[in-house]
Amino acid sequence: MKNFLTIVVLLFMVQVANAQSHVSRSEYARYNCRFAPKGSNNAEGKLMCPACAKEDEDARKKKAAEEKAALAAAKIKAVRLKAENEIAFKKKQEEITKKNKVTEVSVTMGKIPVAAAKKPDKQEKKGVTKPTKDVLFFADYAGSMSMNYNRINFFLNENGDTILKSNDYYGTFAVSGENKNNFPKNIGVVLFKQENNLSNGKTIKIADLVDMKGKRYFNDNTISTIFHLVDDYFVVCRSKDYGEDSSWGYNYRRYQEVEIYNLKTKKKINFDKDHRYVEIYVAFDHKKLEDEGLKPLLMRRYNNYSEDVYCLNNAGELVVKNYQKTR
Repeated sequence: MKNFLTIVVLLFMVQVANAQSHVSRSEYARYNCRFAPKGSNNAEGKLMCPACAKEDEDARKKKAAEEKAALAAAKIKAVRLKAENEIAFKKKQEEITKKNKVTEVSVTMGKIPVAAAKKPDKQEKKGVTKPTKDVLFFADYAGSMSMNYNRINFFLNENGDTILKSNDYYGTFAVSGENKNNFPKNIGVVLFKQENNLSNGKTIKIADLVDMKGKRYFNDNTISTIFHLVDDYFVVCRSKDYGEDSSWGYNYRRYQEVEIYNLKTKKKINFDKDHRYVEIYVAFDHKKLEDEGLKPLLMRRYNNYSEDVYCLNNAGELVVKNYQKTR
């Protein structure tokens, strides 16, 4: 019995020893060892050499640990960078605010529309000046989809005189600063306090163009947004059943109906819906179009990510470039 136990222990020790060493000799044909000579029996076996298997497992565990540590470090770095970016952004905003305050204090009244546009409530002169022909309206920038940040109810001329005012106006939009996109004269954009009832039970404020006498141009209560594109072109957006929708900022919005309208020719370009909304952008990267002599103004994106980019060519004509994409 004692001899039998001794034999069992020896066999167990041999097995452990074999498990911890590579099985590279050809007599172990059932194993596959990376140290076996090529062409030998145990270099093509179906069973993995125990030592090779252990090394592979150790390598896997080490790689997993390294990846886990790298991921943890990346998360810590991301949190730190986010905090640093927030601090830098806040500092930049404070610098911009401080700079704007200095600019507002240093600018004197005169024929500088920038000051009138920054704080028109303080620039407004008593009484309303009788408008003359070919007047350029000044209020706030009208090249944006957002019409809710403005809270003034009057227009100024280039001298800072009030030329049109109404308690019915929720906000006014026209030229602010330089007239880079040739805003038409004798007209302005108004967001009214009056609201349109939508079919979903909600309400939305009404937008329209007005002339020097305050007469509405479209007189369509379903128009929720109007902004100037270039020259006599305006983007007109309508909401009948539900209001406009946006996912980030004021660069991108979705409307129920969109058209580009030419004030002079009275011609319009309708955007066909391919879904519930028409998705448009006013800021996007199409530098190659500029290289072609085109000025990109507005982008319309479809559900399949195809794009229509409306541009102004050197002849002052509005042209469209199509980009077909698939998801």
